[in-house]
Amino acid sequence: MKSKKELRLEYKIKRCQLSLDVEIALNELLLFQFTKLDLSKIAFLHIFIPIEKYHEPNTYPIINYVQQVFPQIKIVVSRSNFEDCSMQHYILDEHTLFETNKWGISEPISGVQVASSAIDMIIVPLLIFDLFGYRVGYGKGFYDRFFSGCKVDVQRVGLSFFDPIDVIWDKNEYDVQLTQAITPNRIYHFDAE
Repeated sequence: MKSKKELRLEYKIKRCQLSLDVEIALNELLLFQFTKLDLSKIAFLHIFIPIEKYHEPNTYPIINYVQQVFPQIKIVVSRSNFEDCSMQHYILDEHTLFETNKWGISEPISGVQVASSAIDMIIVPLLIFDLFGYRVGYGKGFYDRFFSGCKVDVQRVGLSFFDPIDVIWDKNEYDVQLTQAITPNRIYHFDAE
């Protein structure tokens, strides 16, 4: 079995090896799967802005879909503080200003802030996840810290180009389980452990 560190490297490479055509097709399938989620009780939906150099799933089509089909939902995006691995959350609207930080990540620099406790659903970036709903991210713990400030029933929805592996054996007590994960082929649902 591979460690999280080994999985992180393997899936970073796998994503970078996808051709542009394959990536476009996978993103279209992710959007199709996303449209199957029940958003009827969602007021605040948190979503990540994709980091292009890491070939993350393109979340802009999902943002556009939500804005068009569910205009009452407030979309929330984050700015990361790399000193304490915390995140500040802002409503995404026509007034939100973005800048690219020194790591090449586009982040909001102003706007209406939202408390973690107000968010109903979080679309979570990841490299790979397992059949129990645990994920391998980039290893800094931003999202696990973020989850700890959310309401108990917040939906944590992973977005992955790849099907799950069987198990992440070296998870720790800080790792938070997803409630769902979306792949191009299906949506996985996880029972709380």
